[in-house]
Amino acid sequence: MQSLKVLILEDNPFQLMALHQMLNAFRIFDVLTAESVDSARESLLKCGAIDLAICDLYMDGTSGLELIRELGRARSARAVIILSAAAPPVIERAAQLARKQGLRVLGCLSKPLTPGSLGQLLDSYQRTCSSAGAAKGN
Repeated sequence: MQSLKVLILEDNPFQLMALHQMLNAFRIFDVLTAESVDSARESLLKCGAIDLAICDLYMDGTSGLELIRELGRARSARAVIILSAAAPPVIERAAQLARKQGLRVLGCLSKPLTPGSLGQLLDSYQRTCSSAGAAKGN
């Protein structure tokens, strides 16, 4: 896999750690972690734009939807994976919001996340990026 810069927004410390380890297992090591939208904002200010955001929707305080809006407005992410235990209609509304903000939605995954489901989305993203790069080179 090409090197990706990923931001994880997840307020559950165990799930945040597990997701970070899954990304490392896929050889993705440029990972920013945030347990709140405010800490995600700080990381983005310090480290700049990212390739992919993995966002939990339900957070203590500001919801993950707010970060999705900001990522789209600022064009600071290319794609997003929505991660939530919410009902499917809620997750689909979040995906629609992300698309309206100009973000590519790789998928909507329910908790608990499995390495296989994450791997499929990452592979899909990598194939699309490789195809786009090859098309530009022609």
